[in-house]
Amino acid sequence: MTSFDAPTLYCTRTNTLVDVYIHGPVIPADRLRAYHADYGPDLVVLPFSEACRRHEDAAKSPPVEITRRDWQYALEVLPPLGWRNDGPRESFKMSERITGCITTIYVRLGDRHFQFADDIRTPHDQCCARVAASRACLASEQSAPSQDGPER
Repeated sequence: MTSFDAPTLYCTRTNTLVDVYIHGPVIPADRLRAYHADYGPDLVVLPFSEACRRHEDAAKSPPVEITRRDWQYALEVLPPLGWRNDGPRESFKMSERITGCITTIYVRLGDRHFQFADDIRTPHDQCCARVAASRACLASEQSAPSQDGPER
């Protein structure tokens, strides 16, 4: 049994890893009962790698449009990762992660700015394509936020 196969108690309601059992392929019944009072039917046993994948997937979010001011603040608050600018498109990732490999990704398409949460390893072209195809980007210009936003 590898650590990626270790049976893991996972809560489907809160999308959290509750416990990992590294001492064998089956979690003992008394250990399961100990958690049942808190998690009930939302507690499932998964391989560790599957529990991690579900946890990270739950932290991902769709693109939303943000102001230029919010974009600039995110760019300057911490050193950006993977910063790319190819003229009409620009992207960077927040160096601080939300959980696991998930971080906030920022994309500029022309003069519009967006953010979403996804895998920190997502390449620039995929980030830009995801935003371009998103509901947030396809929304009318009338619903776009002010580019300066409120004062901080």
